[in-house]
Amino acid sequence: MTRRSSVLLTSALALACNSSGSSTSEATAEGTGFDSDPTTTAATPGESSTDPGAPPTSTADPADTTSPPDEESGNGTKFDVAGLLDMEASSCIGHEVDATLTGTVYGPDGELPVAGALVYLTANEPAGIPQQVYCAECTELACGDDQTLTNADGSFTLNAESGAGKFLVVQKGQFMRVTPIDVAPGPAAMNTNYTTLPSATDEAAGEWTPRIAVADGSYDRIEDALGKFGMGDTVIGAFEERLVPGSETFDLWDNGRDPGLDGFASEGTFAELVADPAALAEYHIIFVPCSGSAFTNALTPQNIQNIRDWVAAGGRWYVSDWSNEWLQMVFPEYQDLNGWDGSIGSADNGSYDSLADILDPGLLEWLEALPEAFVDINPLNDEEHPTLTQLPQVLTVDNWSGIDAILPVLVDDGQGGMVDVGHKVWLEGPGGLPAAVHPLTVTGQFGCGKIQFTSYHTAEFFNYVGLSPQELVLIYTILEIGSCQEPLPPPQG
Repeated sequence: MTRRSSVLLTSALALACNSSGSSTSEATAEGTGFDSDPTTTAATPGESSTDPGAPPTSTADPADTTSPPDEESGNGTKFDVAGLLDMEASSCIGHEVDATLTGTVYGPDGELPVAGALVYLTANEPAGIPQQVYCAECTELACGDDQTLTNADGSFTLNAESGAGKFLVVQKGQFMRVTPIDVAPGPAAMNTNYTTLPSATDEAAGEWTPRIAVADGSYDRIEDALGKFGMGDTVIGAFEERLVPGSETFDLWDNGRDPGLDGFASEGTFAELVADPAALAEYHIIFVPCSGSAFTNALTPQNIQNIRDWVAAGGRWYVSDWSNEWLQMVFPEYQDLNGWDGSIGSADNGSYDSLADILDPGLLEWLEALPEAFVDINPLNDEEHPTLTQLPQVLTVDNWSGIDAILPVLVDDGQGGMVDVGHKVWLEGPGGLPAAVHPLTVTGQFGCGKIQFTSYHTAEFFNYVGLSPQELVLIYTILEIGSCQEPLPPPQG
């Protein structure tokens, strides 16, 4: 059988307060609430309509409600997402909160809840996500734009001002959905049509996803993980879940496994990609999963600089396991890898499993809040797999690299001080050579972009159905490093 699955990869939370673009679907938030069936579209009182493209119930032009920037209200200034709710839209002159919208934000699979997603209402249609690498700076929403962040279980309650001709925006990183909506006074439950992150970019429909490149590796089939996350269809058979060729909403490049041999379209070799700054600039996220050394000879000084420049411009660079040269040779100032002596393959230190401690409270809270179907995939399979039943620890399998130490990386904060942009540790656990406790999942900032490394395969090394714990950790961390941030200069040297 086939199914549509989910991905929460994320990139940047750039919030545009000016009006541009178009959208073809209109929703109406009535006091009686939306049907929770994602195939049902709310109807205007006295009408019966299931057409998501039905004309607005109000003849008001949304552009007529656009207010000029108000310097006193703080429009255009930067804000920290964690401090989003410090700005009270209801404090704006003439702004009256008389509606309450509730719902749950899901990933593109329609099943996996998304924590920390931004949900807001605005009278101005937001600009979409730039379709190339860009610096995703945090900017403050306009005075009067009602906003909230989702809880660990993806749920939200948005207290808002009623009115016609508004836009409901749901965003996490470069996943963004914009829906025209009329908001009636009183409570309204949002249809999941409007709160599920899209699986592909459709600008006319108000849907954006990150542009992703995958360096197709010899071992770690991250393309299957992305399919299960919702960025493609998957086929299930013989206790194996694989991405259906041609359904993927991302690009595959040969980095040891020619995508064409599995029926996928190939964009070329990974060596060709990193040698071409213009090609790199087409992507928000690049995955370099575990592989052999097929194209490590492409790690020339010029190509290394190309990658660093792309990340500094806002790119998200993910590396796992035996592809560690693509981390260590490109960003050597961030970590010491076990066994690394400057030669290809020197940091490959054998296979080990690790019962890891979860160090990030937000990640732990999200894993604890996941629906039961994500806790244990074993009922779907014919052999035992790691589960989430050991929280606050999680078993990671197929670690083939080890981080000996993460290093401080200091850059000028622009205000006369220095800030450490070095790695944050999400998971740490025992194993490897030497058999000590090591960081297993790390992320760091480089310029306006981020780097991430996992010492383990993203996908387990054997076949299975469903999302394994380490795939779930990948989803959460990729979404988090995709969120907006304060840009800083890249480290010098």
